[in-house]
Amino acid sequence: MRKIMSVAALFLLTLAYPVDAQAASTATVVSPKRPLNVRAGSAVWTAPLRTLPHGSSVAIDCQVKGQLINQGSVRVTDLWDRLTDGSYVSDAWIRRGGAIPACGPAAPVAPAAVPAAANTTTGTVASGSIPLKARTGPAHGAPLIAALADGTPLTLVCQQRGENIVGTQRVTPMWNRLPEGTFVSDAYVRRTATPPPCTAANQPVAAPAAPAFGAWTNPLPGFRARPGFRTANNPSHIGVDIMSFTGTPIHAASAGTVAEVVCNIEAGHSCDQTGSASVGGCGWYVKIQHPGGIATLYCHMVRKALVQPGEQVKAGQVIGYVGSSGNSSAPHLHFEVHINAPPTGPQNAIDPLPFMRTHGAPIG
Repeated sequence: MRKIMSVAALFLLTLAYPVDAQAASTATVVSPKRPLNVRAGSAVWTAPLRTLPHGSSVAIDCQVKGQLINQGSVRVTDLWDRLTDGSYVSDAWIRRGGAIPACGPAAPVAPAAVPAAANTTTGTVASGSIPLKARTGPAHGAPLIAALADGTPLTLVCQQRGENIVGTQRVTPMWNRLPEGTFVSDAYVRRTATPPPCTAANQPVAAPAAPAFGAWTNPLPGFRARPGFRTANNPSHIGVDIMSFTGTPIHAASAGTVAEVVCNIEAGHSCDQTGSASVGGCGWYVKIQHPGGIATLYCHMVRKALVQPGEQVKAGQVIGYVGSSGNSSAPHLHFEVHINAPPTGPQNAIDPLPFMRTHGAPIG
């Protein structure tokens, strides 16, 4: 019986079992300023596998929907190209001759070099455009280890009861343990058989280690963000606005180091006064640098932050309070997420809403 492997295993196996190039579409990387990242999924926060220099040829199997990329050299698109080794690149940086077919529910795989255990079950991620989170335990609050794109083949070792999840395939409290010891909700897994219950015999020796960037949390728990990242009416808006009340505590979204505490406002105005739509600037703001090249910004605080540059903060720590300083017409938190930081700017800002959802801390 043919066994289905993880994307990482498929990538290694492809080196030994080359894919027929005639079945794939050949295209060219157009990324003159920096190498193009090849990733494990269809978003910039999924694990990087390698890089491709400008002018490289790539063999594309199919396309999936993922994170919108609007800084590409070829196009603005939410389509990602799945290469013949199972890895992904954004189509925003790819020059190709024609359309690429959509990926099916599962990609064909070669025979496994090392057979899976006899009692395992095969499955496929069925999560749509949002990657399925693999965690250290059977709950969405457990530390995130990986994000698996829709269509990723899975080997399911066993099932364990955990948090009840409403998914695309079923409503269930059951979570599937993968061979590396992580868990994915069975609510988002397409399978033909039910994995056996987890027992002492099929549990991992040790739980997988949490990634370096640690846990994430909503910076304003209980309040909902308005979608507003680079809208058609405001393409320069590189964050989202979370409406709240003056004095509401603002929490650090994840552990890190305070990089800046700044009053950013036009000359002739004060960050200690209520701003308006006619005043320029972010008002009182805090920037936190997190491991993994991620930075977050928190704007329009009512007064100078509680933290200082260089201070180490924990996820969920109160760093300041909601206000309306700077370019603001009502009390709210303007929240930004940047990758490949420092520096931070429009060139590396990403939409905070899908990022926070993927990291187990949805806003609202």
